[in-house]
Amino acid sequence: MKRKKILKLFSIALVLSLLVLAVPAAPALGVNDVTISPISGKINDAVFVTGNNFTAFLPDGTYEYWANVYFSKDNAVKNTAFATNVHTYNWVDYVPIYDNGSGVGVFDSAFSIPTSLTEGSVDAAVTPGTYYVYVTVTKVTIATSAEVPQPNIYGKSPAFTITASATLDPLSPATGGAGTDIIVSGANFPASTALVFRFDTTTLIPKSGHTATTSGGLFLSTITVPPTATAGAHTITVTAGTGSVTATFTVTASATLNPLSIASGPAGIQIPISGTNFPAGTIAITFDSTPLTVTGSTQTSGGSFASFVTIPASATAAVHTITVTVGAASVQTNFTVTASTTAVLNPLDPASGPAGTQVALGGANFPTGLITVTLDGAQLILAGSLQTTGGSFLSLITIPAGTASGEHTISVTVGTVTISDTFTVTGAPTPTSTPTPTPTTAVNVGQSAFDVGSPISIGGTGFAAGSTVTIKYGGVTRATAPVDSNGTFQVIFEIPEIQPGAHQFTISDGLNTTAANFVVETTAPAVPSILAPEPGFKINIPVTFDWDNVTDDSLPVTYDFQIATDEDFTAGSIILEKNGLTESEFMLTEAEGLELASDNASYFWRVKSVDGALNESAWTAVSDFSSGGPSTFPRWALILIIVFGAIFVFGLGYWIGRRTAYYY
Repeated sequence: MKRKKILKLFSIALVLSLLVLAVPAAPALGVNDVTISPISGKINDAVFVTGNNFTAFLPDGTYEYWANVYFSKDNAVKNTAFATNVHTYNWVDYVPIYDNGSGVGVFDSAFSIPTSLTEGSVDAAVTPGTYYVYVTVTKVTIATSAEVPQPNIYGKSPAFTITASATLDPLSPATGGAGTDIIVSGANFPASTALVFRFDTTTLIPKSGHTATTSGGLFLSTITVPPTATAGAHTITVTAGTGSVTATFTVTASATLNPLSIASGPAGIQIPISGTNFPAGTIAITFDSTPLTVTGSTQTSGGSFASFVTIPASATAAVHTITVTVGAASVQTNFTVTASTTAVLNPLDPASGPAGTQVALGGANFPTGLITVTLDGAQLILAGSLQTTGGSFLSLITIPAGTASGEHTISVTVGTVTISDTFTVTGAPTPTSTPTPTPTTAVNVGQSAFDVGSPISIGGTGFAAGSTVTIKYGGVTRATAPVDSNGTFQVIFEIPEIQPGAHQFTISDGLNTTAANFVVETTAPAVPSILAPEPGFKINIPVTFDWDNVTDDSLPVTYDFQIATDEDFTAGSIILEKNGLTESEFMLTEAEGLELASDNASYFWRVKSVDGALNESAWTAVSDFSSGGPSTFPRWALILIIVFGAIFVFGLGYWIGRRTAYYY
């Protein structure tokens, strides 16, 4: 029994001895602690460093100790020589170690993550990855300020992770007038975070696209330059959370109208109008508050346009305001409607001659419209001007063969205005027996090719008087016209949608048949410009593919669209094709998106324009994207899982309650 007591006392003494030894050892386990906050970030982010338990380096009255703080990508071991084991670094701070009041040496430091490591034996750019903070100590003699660096690493932080910095893609476009729409996109932003867009200091609401980043830190949005923006460089700022990235957008000069080349004239006159520095978009023109029909340019090109408008026939003599609006840009100019002036014909040239003579006709102060010319009431074929321009025209007619000698009345009619003059036919009288004329036709003189939808004038002579001619193309009737008592007709109609190149109309009055040749223009329309999605973008279905509108003189313009698994668009790789799209965009529905079976696989798309004459542009450059795929998890399955989960949790709780009640 005595031995047991002795053994017990010995055991207690041993435990107490170990505890005594452990008490001073505890602080030693934490010597030279270095902590950092945060433990990850991007270049230029702030990092805060705290040192603790640097007990060996407290001031003793003779010396003081300073902490050298380094940032490095090398993974060195604590208590080894710094210069030997750390080769690429930046010296980021030099701070004193001080007593925290409890006999413990501590220090605080802060620095910004640099873009490169420029000290040591190797220079390197700072890139995403793992980095460390190291601390060495310099001993300073207080009396002389002499410094004695200590060679070892006395402190090492946990690993610090540098993540990729948020970046903006190049703005599209990077320049433009006030009111321009800009596509802004970026990557490496905080995930699922609200976005704030600013133009200088003005906050902008996106016109379309993302208002928050995706789960991958991406975004694609469209913002609009304020209409009040002045010409010059401006800052576009995108902020997500605490991070902001900027880009520069240059506002070009304000939209201006060129001086009107016809600044005054009668009601009904057609005038040219043009301007520069407008935003891209559709041109709208009003006369006071009355919208006008725009011919010529209907869209700006490079900020400029050149169009024609017709002053309303009901306009009163006064100064009126013409307003041109494109997007948010609106500019005005004045036009003076003058008092009506009587329409006049220029002297006939010549005023007399034998039957078959070609006569030049001209006039001024006519209303805008198609010109009709008759000889003694019988319509003549008109060459040259078919319509008045600015109230004026210059045309040619031919006095029909067989016209009797003497004076004849030539009348010119435009709209409700008719002016007449006299032409004298000279030479022998018309034979009493006139041979049956051979039907002849003529198409607009001086025009070599036609746009689809443009007017074409066809006239003819030698047809059966009082009959009706029928003009056909491809077996389809395109126009009809009455034949007057002299066997003459004239008709104006629009070129139908047909292939480019040479074509022929068939003209018949039921007894006589002839043909008229014409050519449809062969100029291809412009290649569209791809707008969205950006190349390489990961889409979620449904998604809209967008490209620029294309304008062309042969309307309408349609678009062919393709998606393929091969960037060469080989026949077997095309998984979706749409032809004859009337809008400059295409929405890929979930049903159509099932063709994109592989999530995260790469796909390729392109588009081309086709005008009304079936001229085709080249395909756009190929753009790629990847698919997140449509959501295919059924809603009913999700509800079923939730219901069964609730039943399971309830049953488990009930069973546990019963078991607890049983034991108690």
